[in-house]
Amino acid sequence: MQKIRVMIWGFGAMGSGIARALLQKKGVEICAVFDLWEELQGREIHEYLGLERGEHPPVPIESDALKGIKAGAADVVILATDSFTAKAFPKLKHCIEAGINVISTAEEMSWPWAQEPELARDLDRLARMHQVSVLGTGVNPGFVLDYLILALSGCLIDLDQISAARINDLAPFGKAVMEEQGVGISLAEFQARLAADDLAGHVGFPESISIIAAGLGIDLPRIEQSKEPIVSKTERSTPYAEVKVGEVAGIRQQGRGFTASGEEFIHLDHPQQIRPEAEGVKTGDFINLSAGEYCLKMAIEPEIPGGVGTIAMCVNMIPHVINAAPGLRNLLELPVPRAILGDMRQLIQANVEEIRNYKAGDLVVIERVILPAGERAPSVPEETAGKPLMAYYKGYLKEAAKTGDEVSIETVIGREITGRLSNREVSYRHNFGTVVPELAELARSVRELVREEA
Repeated sequence: MQKIRVMIWGFGAMGSGIARALLQKKGVEICAVFDLWEELQGREIHEYLGLERGEHPPVPIESDALKGIKAGAADVVILATDSFTAKAFPKLKHCIEAGINVISTAEEMSWPWAQEPELARDLDRLARMHQVSVLGTGVNPGFVLDYLILALSGCLIDLDQISAARINDLAPFGKAVMEEQGVGISLAEFQARLAADDLAGHVGFPESISIIAAGLGIDLPRIEQSKEPIVSKTERSTPYAEVKVGEVAGIRQQGRGFTASGEEFIHLDHPQQIRPEAEGVKTGDFINLSAGEYCLKMAIEPEIPGGVGTIAMCVNMIPHVINAAPGLRNLLELPVPRAILGDMRQLIQANVEEIRNYKAGDLVVIERVILPAGERAPSVPEETAGKPLMAYYKGYLKEAAKTGDEVSIETVIGREITGRLSNREVSYRHNFGTVVPELAELARSVRELVREEA
């Protein structure tokens, strides 16, 4: 089986990090990279990343993703460009209509039903029509303050309240993040920007709370968020920011989910600042699950790295997204995230089709795509248009091969045809479905009526 082909759309810190990770994995190949930054145009990714290319094919960075992402060009596109579903939607739509699975790093895409239900429905409809899977994932939202909480709740019979905190250091991040988080500004400027909705803070609390609620099977009709400045009592600095005493070192953002009766069931706390250790604050991920007299507590110190964690989630979910049923998927529906240390293709082969070995001369069935999804005649029904037009041929295998290989066969009339070797049965099996008792009863009633009329 050929390697899994991956395209990366967006080659900033996240996209380039994903590329580095993929180049270390087995059974997967980067086949194209797209980014609009002019300084990247034409640069070969291995040279840009400072890595030896080895046996990997050269991959120049291109600008026109809309032209490069087309039917049959890849198995998965990793979209690493946006935080919000609405901004990511046109790009997602293009990938889906090209018949390619998509993994998005957009925070809102971890549970787009929370804030963009109409767009979520559109994405699900399009993905089902074009027979591809779409997933939004990352470390937070997508794992620490939602998925991990649900995993721990599996050890409990009941649950009264959830409180969790992710305390992290912004120092490793660049200038853009410092500006988005208001690092180094005065308290007055913070309040002005907060009023103007000009501070990004953390994107994802409505998504995380909705994921938890959906996983537990409960309804939390009210979700609230708040942002507060973290005012520094000491001087702090990073390569991209300077903070004096009395200036803002970061943002403390909180999210709360309330039951129909108005009780707070979920409290998520996410203070982000540079150099928290300057004031004796330890970073970490902390989860408390209250269940009657018992409280399950988990602490990870220091916190799971945000950048590495999101990169890993995107890379490790590739085979599961390929295997998933068509549609807009979420982590609650897919296998548990875990590091993939072996060949990624083995996971796909195990879940999709049993690998069988065939000898030269075996009577087999091969398959060929005549028209890809999206290229069918405009007159066919919508559901049909979203599926490829396939042809199946029966004949004698020219050389030994295994399931999934491109092979040649000779048909009974002497034609030589190439295609993908499948495990389909050579003989045809037809029936008229299972018996419907209601129809059998109706048939008897009709016969009786006919006799009476006669």
